Amino acid sequence: MKANKPRLHPLLAALIATTAAGGAAAQTAQTQELKQITSPAGGLALGSSSSVQVYGLIDSSVASVSMQGQRATKLESGHMMGSRLGFKGSEDLGGGLRANFQLEMGINTSNGAQQQNQGFGAKAFGRGSLISLTGNFGELRMGRTLASLPTEVQAVGDPFGLGGGGNLQGIQPSPGRQNNNILYQSPSIGGFIGKAAYTISEYTRQNIDIEHRAHQYTLALFYKNDAWSAAVSATRMTNPTDGSATRYFNSALAYDFKAFKLFGSFATFKNPGAAITPTVNTGLDNSGQLAGFPSVGYYEGQDDRSFSIGASVKLGPGTLLLNAIDLNDTGPLNRDARQYGVAYLYPLSKRTTLYTDYGYVKNKNGAGYTLTGAVTAAGFTNNGNSNAYRVGIIHSF
Repeated sequence: MKANKPRLHPLLAALIATTAAGGAAAQTAQTQELKQITSPAGGLALGSSSSVQVYGLIDSSVASVSMQGQRATKLESGHMMGSRLGFKGSEDLGGGLRANFQLEMGINTSNGAQQQNQGFGAKAFGRGSLISLTGNFGELRMGRTLASLPTEVQAVGDPFGLGGGGNLQGIQPSPGRQNNNILYQSPSIGGFIGKAAYTISEYTRQNIDIEHRAHQYTLALFYKNDAWSAAVSATRMTNPTDGSATRYFNSALAYDFKAFKLFGSFATFKNPGAAITPTVNTGLDNSGQLAGFPSVGYYEGQDDRSFSIGASVKLGPGTLLLNAIDLNDTGPLNRDARQYGVAYLYPLSKRTTLYTDYGYVKNKNGAGYTLTGAVTAAGFTNNGNSNAYRVGIIHSF
C-alpha cells in the first residue's frame, strides 16, 4: 500500500530560501483573464459612458522541447501569455445598470492561424465570447467563458499567471473554458466576492441525446485585501460516458510581502466513474483539453491530491518566477507527477517584455502529463518525462 508521507523537495527548500532573501516590490506574469476575478464584468464596466475597445497581445518564442525522445526547435506563439485579438465594450443603461460584451480570439502568430479553436466546430472567438449585465446586484454573464471559475481560483495561487513552463495547469486538474456557461458574480462585500456558474450540456454522442450528462456546476469564493489574496471553488461535472459525478476542489492563497510575493495552492480531483479518454475530452468541447489532462486520460477511480508553492521576486530590473507542484494520485494506478518551473521576465516598457523560461515534468507509474504553457506544449523524453526551454517576447496593445 502506498504511504502518503509529506515531502519537502529540494526545489521547495531552495524556493523558500530565495523568497526569504527579499528584493524590490514583486511583480507577476498575470494574464488579462485575472481581471475578472475582482472586477465586475472583468473590467468591462469601467467609466461612465458607452465605449468599445480593441485590444490584443502577441507572445512569440523560440523553443527547444522534448519530443518523442529527441529535441525539437520551434517558433511558438502564446507560451507565457496566449496571443489574442479582442473586442470589448460597455453601454450605460441608466440607474447603475450596464450592458457589456467581450469577444476574444486566439491567434497563432507563427503562421497567422486561429488558436484555441479546438473541439466541435470552428471558433472565431475560441478564447471567449460573452454578454453580461452589471449593476448593484453584481453581474450576470452568459456565453463561452474567458476562464472557468476553477481556473480563476488557480490564477490566484500561480506566480506564472497560468502561462509558462511552471504554471499550475501543467499537471493540476481543473476544467478548462466552457461553452453555454451562465455565471453570477456578487458585489464585493468586505473584500469577499461570491461566484456561481452552471454549464448547460449540449453534448451528444453516437447520435444518442445524453444532454443530462456533461453538465457542470461550480461555486467559488474570492477574497482580497492589500496583502492577502485567497480563493476556493468546488465543481461537479457529470461524466459524459456514464453520468457519474466527477469532482474538482481548487484552493489558492497568495501574500504580498512587498519585497516578494509568495503563492500556494491545494487541489483535489476524483473520477469515480468511467475513464475520461482524450476522445471524450475533445467531445466536451472546452479549450481543447481539461487543464492538467494527461495524454493517457483520467482513469476510473483516479483520486488526485496536488499542492504547489511558488514566488515572484524582483531581481535586477526584471522579475524571477518560481513554482513547484506535486501531484499525488491515491487511486489504484498511483499515477504521480511533479512539475518544476523557473522564468525571468525583463520589461523593455510597460507594453513589451522579454522572457526566458524552463519547465520540467516528471511522470511516475504511467502518468502522461506533458509540460504546457498558456497555449504551447512539449512532448515526452525517452523516459516518459517532459521538458522545454524558451526565449520569447510579449507585446500588448
